[in-house]
Order: sequence, then structure tokens, then C-alpha cells
Amino acid sequence: MLPRDSMPLSQVARTAATVPVADPRQQAFQRAFAGIVGQSMQAEVLSKLPDGSFVVRVNDTAARMPLPANVQVGSQVALTLVAVTPRPTFQVGSGAPAFAEAGPAPEEGKIAGGPLAWLQGKDAAALVRTSALLAQARTMAGLGAGAASDANTSISSAGKTLGDIIAAAQNAATPATAALGRTPLLGAASLDAGSIAGALQEGMGKSGLFYESHVAEWAQGARSMTDLAQEPQAQGRMPSPSDPATAQFINMQLTAHEQARVAWQGQLWPGQEMRWEVERDPVERDASEGGTGGGDDEGGTWQSRLTLRFGALGEVAARVVLAGDQLHIRLDAASADAGQRMGAQRARLEQALDAAGMPLSTLAIHAAPAPAPGTDGDG
Repeated sequence: MLPRDSMPLSQVARTAATVPVADPRQQAFQRAFAGIVGQSMQAEVLSKLPDGSFVVRVNDTAARMPLPANVQVGSQVALTLVAVTPRPTFQVGSGAPAFAEAGPAPEEGKIAGGPLAWLQGKDAAALVRTSALLAQARTMAGLGAGAASDANTSISSAGKTLGDIIAAAQNAATPATAALGRTPLLGAASLDAGSIAGALQEGMGKSGLFYESHVAEWAQGARSMTDLAQEPQAQGRMPSPSDPATAQFINMQLTAHEQARVAWQGQLWPGQEMRWEVERDPVERDASEGGTGGGDDEGGTWQSRLTLRFGALGEVAARVVLAGDQLHIRLDAASADAGQRMGAQRARLEQALDAAGMPLSTLAIHAAPAPAPGTDGDG
């Protein structure tokens, strides 16, 4: 709900470039609100357009309308429908009278003077798919949170579609659990921590898991189309929600949003396979499970897991936990010899972390037990 002091709207604010009353789109838009005059509802702010107006979703309909300039994308706005003709008019908020006329949301790629005006072909199609996925996710999130409590409420077609996608992903013969990197993150092996960290950040960022939020940043001018074009959705590598691989990827996106956990798998550099998982464990979850959390009040606890294979050490799994200013590391080695080799370098690791301003709180090294005498180790 908007605060009263954020309502600098005119008595009846009109949408810019309003669709003519006789236009079929405007007539269909009016029919969507027929019969609910006087009802109050919540509108979700989907985006802000270049002319300062907003696109909102109200009564399952996308509408374009003026709102106070400080309204944030993703927030909820309280609206009351006061008239349908000549154009749907809403009272905005519940404070001092402020009214706004609404019209149909602009069609994709037809926002005059805006960043969508020049989109064509593959770029426009990618954005359309993004919009559809966002709408589906919002529908399912609302149902899952108990927003549809009426016993007579039915699941929308978007919700059913997303439900089918999730079911297809869960029933896949080979479930996908991580975004796949198609090319090595680095061109050659490197010992430079800064280069490796940058490559990991770029690889996860361009995996496609965060494509929708990146589209929103691009629409606000905070991200370039060149950056966006490097993600799989923009490259047409995810043709439709009915494709099994796409269904699994969408499921991973929803899981990332719900559980704050993402995973990437590919090559760090040529020949160096790696699986990387990152998870944020909020303070609220720690408290609900009876733990103290140990993290700061805002950031919670971050966990990162790496699995790598080296020629001399074999497979090594590392678990890094950052709780506030405390850093805890656990290393799992495939053999006792590998464990001893890593333990011998403990001092170097501590010195490097001290130099980076992140002192090591604890380090645990676990090694697989040696095979019993007379066995070949295969169990």
C-alpha cells in the first residue's frame, strides 16, 4: 500500500498515449473490469515505462497507468475501481483522493521511444518468453502462499501450464540439478584467485538462472543488451516450455528462487571439471530449526560447495561456510595421502586468507579411509 505522502497524482491522471475509446483493445480492456465497479484490489507493479507510466497486473489483466514516481517495480499498489467508462478509472491508495485512468498495456516491442521499440526477431521472442514465465511463476507463487483461499477458486491456465512444466521436470529420466556450462570459464589453468573468482561469477551470472531479473535490469537501463544476449534464453537455446530440457531449467529457476540455492556444472578451464553450488541460509531459517545461525542479521549464512578433480589429489570436495565474519572450510579428499598433502599446506591457506582480509575460523580435512589389507579398495 502506498503512503499518503507519496500520492502526487492529479484528480484524474490520464495514461500517456491512451488507446482510443473505440479501439478493439480498449473495448476488450473495459470488458475485463465490467461488473466490479467499487471493488478494491491489489495491483502488482510489473515495470516502469520510459514516459514515467507503469505496467501493472490488476484483476489478472495487464494495464498501463500513471502512478507516483517513487513506486517500485515488484511492489503492490492498492486500487479501487470507481468507473469503467469512458475508460477504467481507479482510486490509487487509501489516503487522500487520487485517481488514475488505465488503458491496455503496450504490446511487446511497441513502446514508442522506449527500449523495446527496436527489438526484433530473436530478442523480442526471448522477452516474450520471459514475460510468460514471470506471469506463470507469479500465479503459482500466489497460489502456494495461500493467496487463493476461496474454495471455488480455480487454477488459471498459466498456473496449470507451470504445474505441467514442474511435473515434466520431476519425471524426467535424468533429472537436471545444475546449470550446464557449455565452454570452459578460463582459457587455461590459472593460480590467480582474482581471475578464477571473476570467471566463476561470470559463469553463474550468464547461466540463464537469473535471466528474468537481468531483463528487468536491462529495461531499467542497468544492463546492456550485449550482456543479455550471452545468456541461453536470448540465444534461442530454450525453444519452449514444453521442451523437457527447458522444463527442467525452469524448475531449477523456481527452486533457486524458493530455496535460495543455485548450482553450476562445467569446466573451470579445459580439462578441469567442476561442480559449484551456492546456498544462502537466512537467519530466519536458522532460528526456526533451533540453531543460532551465527550469521549477521541481514546476510544470513552463505554456503558454497566445490567439487574438483586433480591429477595428484584425485577428487576433492570443498565446503565453505561464511557466517558473518567467520569462515569455515571443510575439505574431503579421496585418499589418506591426498588428505595429508592438503594438511601440509594448511599454513599457506591461512596466510592467503589473512592477506585477503578473511581470516580462517576453522579448517577440517577428511580423507576416505584406506582399504583394508587384502582388498583392492573396490568394496
